[in-house]
Amino acid sequence: MGFLLFFVDGLGWNENPRTNPILKGNYPHLEKLVAGPEEGRLLIADASLNCSGLPQSATGQTALFTGVNPIPRVGGHRSGFPGPTLIDIIKEHSLLKKIDDRGLKSTFANAYTHNFTWENIRWASVTTYMVLAAGQKFRNLDDLRRGQAVYQEFTNQDLRERGFEVPLFSPLQAADNLLNIVTLNDLTIYEFFQTDIAGHRNDREFSYQVLKNLDQFLGRLIAGLPPDLTLIISSDHGNVEDDTTPLHTLNPVPVLALGPAAAAFDEVQKITDIAPIIQELM
Repeated sequence: MGFLLFFVDGLGWNENPRTNPILKGNYPHLEKLVAGPEEGRLLIADASLNCSGLPQSATGQTALFTGVNPIPRVGGHRSGFPGPTLIDIIKEHSLLKKIDDRGLKSTFANAYTHNFTWENIRWASVTTYMVLAAGQKFRNLDDLRRGQAVYQEFTNQDLRERGFEVPLFSPLQAADNLLNIVTLNDLTIYEFFQTDIAGHRNDREFSYQVLKNLDQFLGRLIAGLPPDLTLIISSDHGNVEDDTTPLHTLNPVPVLALGPAAAAFDEVQKITDIAPIIQELM
């Protein structure tokens, strides 16, 4: 039995059709996520980490991917890139490392434009430190060209505009590439953070395109799930689901579980519950 943890940055839970752009457009697969899937489980998880103020990426992602609430150690929500204390938590508790330590095979599916080492890294995301902590190889643009990696903006339009020679993928082709990766691993993690960027921009047209692409990607992904794979979709905090603000929100986040182990996620109440359940199941 395999697992795919699909991390959608900045996607909160908001049932108000007047403020949630997902409920304003034609996004049938995302709307099913909001309404609850016909099969599987839809839970609503607290992302506040028992701390006042707006949840932020560094602490939220650390909590999601380690199962550890970092707030007592850092004293509050932390945005952007993790500092030394959060990095120490990631080194010890990250999901990639925990699964590899059990003799199973985990991977981070995202493509990078360059390689990181402990010697050359300065500022990086939680997921980047996770790959380093697990001692894994970073997937690069050659992997992307061969369909063995998926960029965080899965069409690669962003990379092409920056001058990188990579193929332009449809959301459907990108989803197929991700499905090929998950069949070779016990646990695959994929990160999509265009939703958080769209929320911060608060640009209707940009948000529409991001959500349209994500909806198509998600539809193909769900349709192509192998029968022995469990898909978990979650986030670190709210943002794009409320178009009245360019800031993160206090909303909880959805947790969608599809596949043979979906029922095990019925106990999820907060984002720190997800990683321990995956570890227990594996």
